[in-house]
Parts: sequence; C-alpha cells; structure tokens
Amino acid sequence: MRARTLLPLVVVALVACTGNATSASPSLSPTPAASPTPGGVDPLVPYSPATTPFAERTSGYIPDTLTLPTSQGQKLYVTPVTTTMTTTFVHETRALAVYLTLENPGDQAWKGTIGSDAQIADLTGAVFPAQAPAPGDLHPDPGTYGGANRSLLKPLRLAPGARANGVLVFHPTGGNRPVTLRISLDGGTTWGEWTTALGVF
Repeated sequence: MRARTLLPLVVVALVACTGNATSASPSLSPTPAASPTPGGVDPLVPYSPATTPFAERTSGYIPDTLTLPTSQGQKLYVTPVTTTMTTTFVHETRALAVYLTLENPGDQAWKGTIGSDAQIADLTGAVFPAQAPAPGDLHPDPGTYGGANRSLLKPLRLAPGARANGVLVFHPTGGNRPVTLRISLDGGTTWGEWTTALGVF
C-alpha cells in the first residue's frame, strides 16, 4: 500500500480513549501556528470566521465549540481543533482527519462512541461517514497542532468535568471540498454542524 503524505490544515476554531482526562472549561485557546514537520507537512488556515464567544448551540463554524445532547440525556462540548488532509490520492480518495476536543460538563460520567454518527458533506451534497483510519491517514505528530491520534470510532468514557482529544477520519471522493462537518450523539435526532471551507481537494 502506498504511503500517504499528510497536509495539515490548522483550524481557526474529538476523542477515543478508555480512561478519563483532565477537566477544562469549554472555551479553548487558539492553536498556535506551527512550523512544517520533517515529512513536508505544512499548516493551512481554512476559510472560516474567527471563533465566536462560547454559547450553547448546535451549529457554527470551525473552530466553534458546540453543545450536543446525548442519548443518555446528558450533553457534551465538542470542538474541532485542527484538521489534516493527505496530499496523495489512494484508490481515488484523500483522507481528511478531523481532530476534536470533547468535554463532559455534567455531574455524571458519559460513555459512548463519538464516530457512530459522524459525517462530512461536500459542495455537491455528497455525504461521507467516518471510517477507520488506514495506514498513512493520520498526522505523525498531531500534538503539534493540538490533536491526538485516538480513534473516536472506539468507545470513550468521560468522567464528570473531564476532557479528551481524538480523531475522526473521512475519505471524500470527487475532488469537492468538504464544507460541513456533522456529528450526532443522540442517534441522529440532533446534529451538530460546523461549516468551513478547506479548499478544493
């Protein structure tokens, strides 16, 4: 299998781990610009408005923090922190990785799988669900951009007040830029939607 070359897009604006994380407030510090990594990975800034003040809502722009209800009657704060995209096509697709921060503001632990209902939609309206990362899909050092390579397609447990980082991977085809990231934590009843423009891929 051919190795993928990664092109990270540092967003002006997810988390699969089996343990708990440290607590934090919903407002996140902006990710600082970073130097290119040795693998030829350069940061890009997507065309999105600047981050808006935190308020509980289910729609916005990357990198806004949205508040999503869960099927257990709780809520999580979800923030797309950064993204990467491979520069080489493999089987006519390029991998888009979305790195997320999740926080449980409630007083009860939450357990679930963030990626069960996660998708991107491109300019044509085509929808691409989250998929397990293939070799070369993920950035070798996502911490440089505030991310972590923990798959959010695996179950996650968040203790009250805890925060965790993870990633979802999508394989869009057709050369149309992804413009909407959609995540539901209550089985598709409520969708969090982030609009962005990452450029033609």
